[in-house]
Amino acid sequence: MTRRVTIEELAAWLRARDGFALIGHVSPDGDAAGSCVAMAMALQALGKRAFVCLPGGMPAMYARYPGAEAVVRPGAPAPFAPRTAFALDVSDEGRLGDARALFDGCAERAVLDHHATNPGFGDVCLVDGARVATGELALELIEALGVPLDRAMATWLYIAVSTDSGNFSFSSTTPGTMRAAAKLLEAGVDVAGLTRALYRTRTLGKTRLLGRVLSGLEISEDGRMAWARMTDEMFAETGALREDSDGIVNDLLEIEGVEFAALAETRGAATKFSLRSKDWLDVAAQVAQPLGGGGHARAAGCTIEAPLEEALARVLARAKQALGEGKTD
Repeated sequence: MTRRVTIEELAAWLRARDGFALIGHVSPDGDAAGSCVAMAMALQALGKRAFVCLPGGMPAMYARYPGAEAVVRPGAPAPFAPRTAFALDVSDEGRLGDARALFDGCAERAVLDHHATNPGFGDVCLVDGARVATGELALELIEALGVPLDRAMATWLYIAVSTDSGNFSFSSTTPGTMRAAAKLLEAGVDVAGLTRALYRTRTLGKTRLLGRVLSGLEISEDGRMAWARMTDEMFAETGALREDSDGIVNDLLEIEGVEFAALAETRGAATKFSLRSKDWLDVAAQVAQPLGGGGHARAAGCTIEAPLEEALARVLARAKQALGEGKTD
């Protein structure tokens, strides 16, 4: 049975253990990668053995930062046989992907996450859906462990918090988010350099992919829904990486009058969705969860085991129903 714990209790739990495998979610983003690497560094600073495993590997855009080179993929040789698994930013066990065996194979398991839809798993679990990023919680945990925050840890935590908050622009950003960012700046984060790398630089492949996706976008008759498709052929033709799809759904949501946006991506025989909403629509509870997914009120996702067009029809039908229910205020 999973035991819910506080930051202080989780810190004590970690101090009493060793041999850590820190695991992020499938298709890792900045929050998963940043939280895992920063926490691994903190545990290593305590003299513990720790390594990071990311299903899909470290995204190329973060590969330049110290510590990225040590990240392993599921099934690859690990530096040691871990005893303790620590999943960060993983909203449910299914999101462990190919790392599920690594997590389940450890004698003891912990979870740290900010997805409100997380049902709780592992031996001990801390979920706080009020946080904009798991990186916020990782920072507090590092402080509770008594580990001094160095520039490398702060850089990874800034990547985590900044990317999941839309560079501090999403409605989920809180005063606590900004206080966390201030601590990271005090630790020596290069804000100008990170901002340029994360938000003002785009690969040629992603630029071409963005053009292809947006050229095929569709809008509902009432203008409240926007959706687009990403296929294997698009990635091959543009030279884009899978990670280059990150953030494109936001371009759909930025269209005037649009309240719900969906980006459908082929993943073998399945279809993966990135979902976004404005204002009152809880896209996680009203769209993603009924379809087996989860996430946040304004940003969520799901994967449907069906061909793209069939899966897209199901998502749009659910979104249309949710929009038809009217505003809750």
